[in-house]
Amino acid sequence: MTLGEDTPGTVDVRCERLVPGDPSWLCYMHLAHSKLLAPLAAAAVEQPAQLPDGVDPVAALAAWEALRAALPEGLLTDVPDYVDPFAEPGNPGESVVDRICRQATEERDRVARGSGLWSPDGREHIPVHLVEIAARDLDILEALVDRLTTVLRGRLHGTALLDRIAEQHPSPLGPSTPSSLCNNLRIMLDTLRPEPEPQDLALLRPLLAPVDGADAGAPARRVLTAEQEAAYQRFAYRIADIACAGDMRDSASFAWRY
Repeated sequence: MTLGEDTPGTVDVRCERLVPGDPSWLCYMHLAHSKLLAPLAAAAVEQPAQLPDGVDPVAALAAWEALRAALPEGLLTDVPDYVDPFAEPGNPGESVVDRICRQATEERDRVARGSGLWSPDGREHIPVHLVEIAARDLDILEALVDRLTTVLRGRLHGTALLDRIAEQHPSPLGPSTPSSLCNNLRIMLDTLRPEPEPQDLALLRPLLAPVDGADAGAPARRVLTAEQEAAYQRFAYRIADIACAGDMRDSASFAWRY
């Protein structure tokens, strides 16, 4: 049976979701795969007795792959290499803070360039995509991360395996923890789970990026109306609040990039 077909007693409910063409958001999705889901699926084959009880890493990996397949190809191939902001700056007079701000501005401008979406005050926006996903895939992944969180909280069977996976898959800025690996998956799910507000979706639908930007060519310049701009900003702040755990200053900085 192939992914997407109904299994007995289940209904494959499809749902529309908005996702940003934003490498910083996509990073959570890629990290969830490479640092948690893929190692867990490998452990299911190589060390099944070490797995936490009540988890199915193979089904979870298949659910992630189905969500990934729903994304436009451009989102999967246009993720820049990580740049360490704490590395020695090329300009001796540039502080680390200035370097971080410059890199964030350069990334924002690179991602937004050519989107064709312009705010009323003349700022080009990061593009927005509409994808159709299966609610069942979200359920499978949410059940996994909920179970792993319970295991870690109680230091139950399987914690040792999660600790080893974290040690073997450090983050770009240093050691990972099992909780940080689970958080990458949680952020991805929390951004995909909520249904878009119908009025915002209606306002943003005419602005959605083409499915295949290479064939479509450069999109025409579209200046958002005040209502569309408000809907876009609500979308940006929702993503930012989830990614930044509600921290107002971090959320504002994240949303600024849109």
